[in-house]
Amino acid sequence: MRIHGAGCCLIDSIYMNCSYGEEAFSPLWSRNRGDGGLIEGGLVFGEDLEHYTGMKRTEILQSITKGRQPDVVNLGGPAVVALVHAAQILANEKVEVSFYGALGTDNNAAIVRSTIDNTPLKRVFKTVEGKPTATTEVFDDPSKRNGKGERSFVNTIGAAGEFGPEDLADHFYDADILLLGGTALVPKLHDGLHTVLKRAKDKGCMTVVGTVYDFRNEKANPNKRWPLGDDSAYEHIDLLVTDEEEALRLTGTHGVKEAADALISFGIGALIITRGALDMLVWSNGPLIAPIKLSHLPVSAHMDEMMAKDPSLRKDTTGCGDNFVGGVLVSLASQLKHRHDTPIDMIDICAWGASSGGFTCTYHGGTFHENRPGEKADLLAPVVRSYKESIGK
Repeated sequence: MRIHGAGCCLIDSIYMNCSYGEEAFSPLWSRNRGDGGLIEGGLVFGEDLEHYTGMKRTEILQSITKGRQPDVVNLGGPAVVALVHAAQILANEKVEVSFYGALGTDNNAAIVRSTIDNTPLKRVFKTVEGKPTATTEVFDDPSKRNGKGERSFVNTIGAAGEFGPEDLADHFYDADILLLGGTALVPKLHDGLHTVLKRAKDKGCMTVVGTVYDFRNEKANPNKRWPLGDDSAYEHIDLLVTDEEEALRLTGTHGVKEAADALISFGIGALIITRGALDMLVWSNGPLIAPIKLSHLPVSAHMDEMMAKDPSLRKDTTGCGDNFVGGVLVSLASQLKHRHDTPIDMIDICAWGASSGGFTCTYHGGTFHENRPGEKADLLAPVVRSYKESIGK
């Protein structure tokens, strides 16, 4: 069993305990869609934020952080974090998990490589001379979303801007499950996503796409729905995982039900729309994933209860969505190995996704650093079990 993935891989610098109400944030917030201002819960590019504010990146950081260093520096990115999670949980299941991407030649590239090398994940990197490794500054306000926290992101694409479909060798498609994650932060790959997905389906891969806030296309035309390569991409997606805001932008709609209906009409096989602490929306047309009508499923109550009993467990929400996708990959791989031609169960997919995403709140950043092989799997097992019990699975 092989899982291969490509897309966003970067270094997150996380600044904890920010307060969006502070005066330093006031001139940074976006006033109009795509104007380059900071977005609560969204992402902007550093160069655009500089242009919007008239301030240098260093001045913006100094103003917000008062010169303090980031509280956490960790491996991040919707693709690589999901794949690290899957590799850790499936380490004893004879599942090979690999990531394909691009790095610069700077110190952050060394951090990425060394971090991955301490996990079961395999890596294939294109090295780009003269470009920095992609980075994101993450500003976390724990008071938002009724105390569950919110993040705002400032991204530098760097070397990721030089990675496209042509950099994916034939062996990339030698996989049972193929993930394209956060490709909006890998522009060439994103613009050619339809070609990658078609080739993957021609090779017999199961395709999973996880989205990220697409500021590049938001900036280019705020009134136009975001592209995903071109629209032919959707018919080659077996499972699309997106959050509510991204679903609205991808469809140009104004309500989550309307967005779900539009995505279904585009030709995808199955859909999960996450909504933070709110119920997720799920749907499948079959036959690969068993048909299920558009339905609501909960997030992990087990994790909420644990953190309510012991507030010290709550760290930050960075990487929750990325690990959600990682949990999805875990379930898909496990079910594909043992299904004997029976359809894949969407409830199991969501149990692993919701549990994996919720568990992320108990540590800083997206990547969990294990002290021993199997540690994360052992910690996550009761969370998944509790989720399944709570919905009568």
